Amino acid sequence: MQYVKVTILRDESASIPAHIGAWELPVLEALYGEEKLEVGEKVTFESRPWPEDVKGEFARLGQLYGVTGSGDNAQTWVERVYGTGSAGIKALGAAIAEARKSAEKGSRRKKVAADLIGDAKVG
Repeated sequence: MQYVKVTILRDESASIPAHIGAWELPVLEALYGEEKLEVGEKVTFESRPWPEDVKGEFARLGQLYGVTGSGDNAQTWVERVYGTGSAGIKALGAAIAEARKSAEKGSRRKKVAADLIGDAKVG
């Protein structure tokens, strides 16, 4: 699975490095603001699978990033970004699918480049 390296700048003396799925980045941007995030390179961890259960991933993100607002206005940060109920789950599923497609496209490009370099060395 492909992750994005981010650093959350809590204040001048504290920062939190993390590797997140690309679909989590909009949630962090909503939670902390773009100015508090340093987005780095994409990193692939082959041993970690892509989320297959989108509803479970939606719930995981809801628990991980918590709630904004209170009372009748309370909603999780993932709901705020992707929407509520089945529409939110569908939107998150589309974001995961797009991240996967982008990662696969990038890995195909690397393979083609490696093949071309290999061909150049042989000839």
